Amino acid sequence: MKRYLPFVIIAAVLLVGLTAGALMLRSNQPESTSSTAPVAKPTVTTGVTTAKGVVTIEEFGDYQCPPCGLLHPEMKKIKQEFGDRIRFIFYHLPLVQIHPNAMPAAQAAVAAGVQGKFWEMHNLLYENQKMWAEAPDLRLITVNFARQLGLDTDWFIRDLDGAQVNTTISADMRRASSLGVNGTPTVFVDGQLVETDKMTVDGLRQMISQRLNAR
Repeated sequence: MKRYLPFVIIAAVLLVGLTAGALMLRSNQPESTSSTAPVAKPTVTTGVTTAKGVVTIEEFGDYQCPPCGLLHPEMKKIKQEFGDRIRFIFYHLPLVQIHPNAMPAAQAAVAAGVQGKFWEMHNLLYENQKMWAEAPDLRLITVNFARQLGLDTDWFIRDLDGAQVNTTISADMRRASSLGVNGTPTVFVDGQLVETDKMTVDGLRQMISQRLNAR
């Protein structure tokens, strides 16, 4: 028995060493867990920063789009009702594949804006949409609109194809693309996407009032 004692001692030492090593290795491994943190559902927002006490409404529109034409009087009512408590921003998103007059209409609105009459041209375009939507030459009509608004028509015509006008429209279209907006009308209230069934005076009034009351 004494003859095997050294081997027993060596085996015991090896066993203790292996056990200690296993424990140390285990202590250095990260703990795993079977639970998974909930993933928040993404919300489409524009990232707009709104001044205190003012609600920002952003609309992406196409002047030849019939639903945009129907939304226009609703938006006018909202602007009249809330006045300076809202900030309204219109972005041009002409859907040229289906609306051939959408781009020249957008150019007319922006060109009028160069002379300080953007909203006046904006209103004329939407309120007369059925008259010009299928016109073979929209330019003649928009020049007449410009004349009605008291604009310098020569200046207006030069701006229709000018770099400033096209740069403005292109920037609006890039913004739409960055937000995943590809249809019109698309509306955001304080950066929150408005569902289609809420694009009414009552729906928008409710959303705006909730935000104003929360401030």
